[in-house]
Amino acid sequence: MTDTWYIVTVQPGSYDLDELADWFRKAAGHEPVEVSRPKGGGAWIEVYFERDIEAQICARALDLAFPGIVRAVRSCREKDWQTFWRAHFKRRQVGAALELIPVWDERPEAAPDRHAILIDPGLSFGTGDHFTTRFCLEMLDELFARQVPESMLDVGTGSGILSIAAAKLGCPRVDAVDNDEYSLAQAAENLKLNRVDTVVTLAPHDITQGPPEGVYPFVCANIYGKLLIRVAHHLVATCRGYLVLSGILQREEEQVAQAFLAQGGREIVRDGGGEWTGLVFDFKS
Repeated sequence: MTDTWYIVTVQPGSYDLDELADWFRKAAGHEPVEVSRPKGGGAWIEVYFERDIEAQICARALDLAFPGIVRAVRSCREKDWQTFWRAHFKRRQVGAALELIPVWDERPEAAPDRHAILIDPGLSFGTGDHFTTRFCLEMLDELFARQVPESMLDVGTGSGILSIAAAKLGCPRVDAVDNDEYSLAQAAENLKLNRVDTVVTLAPHDITQGPPEGVYPFVCANIYGKLLIRVAHHLVATCRGYLVLSGILQREEEQVAQAFLAQGGREIVRDGGGEWTGLVFDFKS
């Protein structure tokens, strides 16, 4: 791991965020992170590189692909990133049974009726503070209370927070995949922090290339709306139960819903947080 990261920041302007995100995946081979201001104050994309030259080359290629795009390259030391999270990530309770706690909290124990999830976000995001992650956690909390599944697949695991929650709520086997190496490394650390590394299995996987092996009674995919549409058939191929989807902009929700209805799903939950939407489908039958 590197002590300094080089970050390409992109303001979308007249360009579509999902189009930019897809370009980074294909042209740069890196998973972008969408960062949003609270209360609909706008969003931008950040992509992280270990070497300055890689970030600079990517930025110049971006200029050619998207004329007039507003972008910048900056460096960020690991300790600066940690300082950012210490200021913005506070412990919080989610649902009826979960409590998210940063590793630097002086009181790492959860309330007596809750499961503590210790998180060191690193560069991978996924602290439960954003609607997209919180929705998935709330659905895990609610649906697991009815019946704990025998296994779960976590697509785009990021910090590993959803996999940790599933393990803490009693799921005996969780398979978590991501196509970003740093996210997988950070997730591995978080699994160890929470002592669930024997329950959760991490693996690199690009969902656009096909579904992971196996079928699961519970699948979570917290990625991007257009990507969800693109890989709908892959996700459905893995699911024989509940499919929880998040990372969906409100303007995309109907398109995403139709993509999974067309695959034979029954929509059972649709919830929005102003700018974002989460969906749950039932593929049991």
